[in-house]
Amino acid sequence: MKRADLIRLDGLARNPAAPESVLLRILTGAEGPVRGSVFERDEVPAAVCDVAALHPDREVRGYLAVGAGATGAQRARLAADPDPWVRRQVAAGPEVHGRWRQADPLPDEVCAALARDEDRRVRARLGMFAPVPDEVWALLLADPEAEVRESALYHWRGAPVAAVLPLLDDPDPAVRRAAAHVAGVVVGSPAEILEQVAAAESGWQRRETAAGAVLGGELADRLYATGDEDVREGLAFNTGLPDRLVAVLASDASPAVRLAVSLRPELTEARRAAIDWSLGSEDRIHPPAWVRRSLTDPVLMRACAESAHPGMRRFAAYSPHLPGDLVARLAADEDFVVRLLLCENHPAAPGDLLLRTLLASPFITRFDQLVRPQFPRAGLTRFAASEDPGARLLVARDPDAPGALIERLSHDPSPGVRGVMARDARLPVDRLLELLHEPETMGAAAEGPALPLTAMESILAAAGIP
Repeated sequence: MKRADLIRLDGLARNPAAPESVLLRILTGAEGPVRGSVFERDEVPAAVCDVAALHPDREVRGYLAVGAGATGAQRARLAADPDPWVRRQVAAGPEVHGRWRQADPLPDEVCAALARDEDRRVRARLGMFAPVPDEVWALLLADPEAEVRESALYHWRGAPVAAVLPLLDDPDPAVRRAAAHVAGVVVGSPAEILEQVAAAESGWQRRETAAGAVLGGELADRLYATGDEDVREGLAFNTGLPDRLVAVLASDASPAVRLAVSLRPELTEARRAAIDWSLGSEDRIHPPAWVRRSLTDPVLMRACAESAHPGMRRFAAYSPHLPGDLVARLAADEDFVVRLLLCENHPAAPGDLLLRTLLASPFITRFDQLVRPQFPRAGLTRFAASEDPGARLLVARDPDAPGALIERLSHDPSPGVRGVMARDARLPVDRLLELLHEPETMGAAAEGPALPLTAMESILAAAGIP
């Protein structure tokens, strides 16, 4: 099969207007991953799932098991598949990219059954990509197999600290390391921690070790005495650091160390302001463990959000639990990164903020917010003449955009813009068929809802599918 034929066939498999009969022919007549594209659509017909669930080729059953467009109930049909490889696919779930994209979860009772599956790798893969209930996570953390406990620690996003701390004493060292990583602590005797710092191959490792170490006895002094800048920066983030060393590090020669000290949660605003720190719009701060543990703490998050320090406000913007007044406050923040983080993390980020941030963002993730229900649709035709191709493609989201404008933008110099217009049902058919034969847009055009059945048949024939 020629590459162009395969690209068009893959697009056709995703086409929302492709009839059930076409999808079944792709599923049963094609080969390889293109069959999986049938299950990446927004909706997958029940008849297609019926055929896939009973298909003798486990690869086909596997495509259904991880299909982002299949419902949890449709994927759950394979939770008792005789092949453990298929059950592992069901347990892992669809790998959906983007903070606000999430696969439909499996029914709770199916998750519980998979958590007791006889195959340990099924249990270890459960919840890797799709959500499972907290009760199921608790089962996995108590699993007799260390591989399962370790996997659960890494994949239970937002696990309560109380559930993680007991595993710091797990008999398996890999589980203990995982628990320590999730809890943001470094386990071991002072000598072992100093040895870890000395053996670290990167500054990041030295910072993380110093930031997470339990600073009992003289360990803080011994770490400080190493003279290593990365170690000092890690100490500055460590909430167990004695106040006398906090004062010392507040005047450290390193700007990175002083910045880290200025972001300690116990400091008053006056003491924070007295530190000579700097933080630019392009500087990135990885949130320390205390931030990750405190995102549900309303008092601390309010203090962060109301701080004069933009770094503290950035920490607050990581929390999806902020009340409406703080959301409004941070949405108007002068710091772009604060606004960006609020968009990325809060379910109620205002729609106008989502739009403004997309237009201003230089990052590849700028379009992740388009799936949000509050992202504006009305009035987007005003961007048709924008110099930014990312703004021009927004026109297709406007329900009032006329077909003539969609057609004009289908000639845009940007392949991305042309591809978005090809997927728009308002695009005239003759123009859609032209895009179907252009190398940069043929896949997108095959997804176009306006694609005639005769063109679909031609794509199937070219791919050798009867």
